Amino acid sequence: MDAHRIQYWVLLVLLAPPAASILAAALGPRFLRGQTHWLPILGVGAALVGSVNLFNQVRAAGEAHGSIVVELYRWIATVPDQWFSVNVLVDPLTAIMLLVVTGVALLVVVYSREYMSDHGHPVRGYERFFAYLALFVFSMCVLVLGGNFLLLYLGWEAVGLCSYLLIGFYYDRPSAAAAAKKAFLVNRIGDFGFGLAILLIYVTFQELDYQAVFAMVDAGTTASGEALTSGRVTAIALLLFCGAAGKSAQFPLYVWLPDAMEGPSPVSALIHAATMVTAGVYMVVRCGAIFAASPLAMALVATIGAFTALLAATIALVQFDMKRILAYSTISQLGYMFLGVGMYAGSAAIFHLFTHAFFKALLFLAAGSVMHAMGGVIDLRRFGGLRRVMPWTYATMLIGALSLAGIPLLSGFWSKDAIIHAAFENSRLLGWIGLLTALLTAFYTFRMVFLAFHGTTRVPDGVHAHEAGAWIKLPLVVLAVGSIFAGYADVTFLSGGFAGAFDPHGWFSHFLSSVTAPFAMHHAEFAAAGHMQKYGLLYMSSAVAIGGVILAYSLYVDSPMLGLIIRRAFPKTHQLLSNKYYVDEAYESWIVQPLRRLAAFCYAFDRYVIDGLVWLLTAVPRLAALVLRVFEQGRLQGYGTSMTIGLAAILFLILVIGG
Repeated sequence: MDAHRIQYWVLLVLLAPPAASILAAALGPRFLRGQTHWLPILGVGAALVGSVNLFNQVRAAGEAHGSIVVELYRWIATVPDQWFSVNVLVDPLTAIMLLVVTGVALLVVVYSREYMSDHGHPVRGYERFFAYLALFVFSMCVLVLGGNFLLLYLGWEAVGLCSYLLIGFYYDRPSAAAAAKKAFLVNRIGDFGFGLAILLIYVTFQELDYQAVFAMVDAGTTASGEALTSGRVTAIALLLFCGAAGKSAQFPLYVWLPDAMEGPSPVSALIHAATMVTAGVYMVVRCGAIFAASPLAMALVATIGAFTALLAATIALVQFDMKRILAYSTISQLGYMFLGVGMYAGSAAIFHLFTHAFFKALLFLAAGSVMHAMGGVIDLRRFGGLRRVMPWTYATMLIGALSLAGIPLLSGFWSKDAIIHAAFENSRLLGWIGLLTALLTAFYTFRMVFLAFHGTTRVPDGVHAHEAGAWIKLPLVVLAVGSIFAGYADVTFLSGGFAGAFDPHGWFSHFLSSVTAPFAMHHAEFAAAGHMQKYGLLYMSSAVAIGGVILAYSLYVDSPMLGLIIRRAFPKTHQLLSNKYYVDEAYESWIVQPLRRLAAFCYAFDRYVIDGLVWLLTAVPRLAALVLRVFEQGRLQGYGTSMTIGLAAILFLILVIGG
């Protein structure tokens, strides 16, 4: 690869979005106003152009030369002739992630132009919103492009800040302000572990550069030449996963993501479906050498991922807020990705990340289109039958729902099935959990679609239901096309027919093979399996997905009373799921309130004990000052009295004591 050309495109990716953000913040309020969106469109569009060219450079280089490190400048001197460098790593994983981030971001920015307008007039904070979007894209690009753990951490924290700002965009709403604060604080828990992991990496290897650290892990040595113990590498992996669990909303740190739906729908699509929440998956795959060296860490990643996927899917079954259903679906699909990573299928996890970006962004933007048309209402109990008045939104959301459900031949089917195959190869229990989650996913997804778009047309009072304009339709159509065809990036057509069309090691997996090699070394070869082992699960997962759709149709379209009967037959189960297993309440009772009481105690101790001791220490000079100031009031008789008393004291000392 041409290092100079790579550096040029990298600088374009890194500089265009922040330039757009700064200009939008500086010029938007006074000059551009309702035209501010053009700056982020141009900035993110330029970043997408750079990402496409970087992808082409990596693809043209081939597997042997598909990775290059480019030093932009030297930043911090540690000891003479040793520096922390601002260097970027461009390889297949970077190229794919940049395409996802910048591609989806551009569509979201275009969508936001109409969504953030009220009858053609920009909403309050219009300029600020677009400045935040461009700043987020910059932060995410730093996270992805960084060639060392220090830059990764800076991008990681900047993404968290942008998330806080965008979730709390409607800061005058108490619920939005609380959601932003909750997201920020919960992520701090995971980021604390992530920071400790980076410190432990530096203490162990005296390096933060990816390639240097991973080379020492592969060699099983530390910076001093000593053997790298399994306990040390496991500790590093688990602390890194702590950060990933926070950012990617895995149990027990998933509780911030559903509340983050208080932000505008474009924010949900960009940050909480396609980019930021996948940063944890990206980081774990990037650090594959560390995780693959610890079987315990890999087992924990897979177990947490499978448990989170099933937990979130069950909660989504009974929700009525469209965006919350999709939020729990995102948590569940992220769990799928971690299941794939933990099952030594890193390429399958990134493949699912890639396809998920299309159909989940599509679903969030389609839900935003419904919300925009319903005057801000997103509760499925307050409207229905919208397919007659919003045909474009219905058609695109149906495609996204089919892909999410894993219906055969759509993009979500291929990536989900690759993870399920990997799970069954390594753990039948986790494989069955993956299949059960797939069934629940198809059911709750089409429950949402049928409640919103089928049945009698109903809209909230005072709302004139209407289809969205071109600025919203265009991103929906583009994402719908991706939701259909993106999965074929990893499909190799063999003997023809449905079964023969599937090979889990297509172009996408081959393209990622150099990056995911640490996982592949431990992963059983799928190609050696027999026909039923290869295709039996394919048929089974297809049947499960189709069965979930049929079940949802039966309960919510064909026989809606049957769903009500089941709900009344199991009231406690329904209540448990509706209240999300009371996890938030448990955290409030066991963590938040004890911490509040501890904070109140510390405040009282500081105010009355510490401040009291300080007051006592100052009481003596203050008392002396109180007495002495009587003689310093600017009166002649006072000074005379002071002189007389002083003279008397001197005479007393000389005549009585001195004698």
